Amino acid sequence: MLKIKLYKCLSAFFLILLISACSNIYENGEELAADTKSYIEEITVDELNMKIENQEEFLLLDVRQPAEYQKSNIPGSILMPRGIVEFKINDDAFWEEEFLYIPLKEDLIIIYCKKGDRGILATKALTELGFTNVKNLSGGISSWDPDFNSGNAEVTESGGCGG
Repeated sequence: MLKIKLYKCLSAFFLILLISACSNIYENGEELAADTKSYIEEITVDELNMKIENQEEFLLLDVRQPAEYQKSNIPGSILMPRGIVEFKINDDAFWEEEFLYIPLKEDLIIIYCKKGDRGILATKALTELGFTNVKNLSGGISSWDPDFNSGNAEVTESGGCGG
């Protein structure tokens, strides 16, 4: 009798484990980002522009690819492609090349990409690494720059010192 109860309990446990393992399987990155969005904080373009206008201190990370960054970027942003965010955020050598200090866990970090999905995933990743004040720019650079989607976005020149 005890063996049957134990068998039933173990069977129920493994069935629950199997069912839970099958949840949260995504078809693509957009689905993953949509599901992840509820776990992160976002900032609007107006809020970002107000912070820029008020010269507030924050770190602005562009998580797009280098070619995208060269085409157009938000002035003052640092390029850190989505694929390396988790590896570079605490890397002394990376920040020395940017002439900046490693961000503290409580520093305000605002992340953006083209439309928001990569930013959502990068924001979640930094939150999971212990950063407590990370926000994604809602709509990405596409909402910040009205000319971005029309193909009229100006190519920015790269100044020295990572600018």
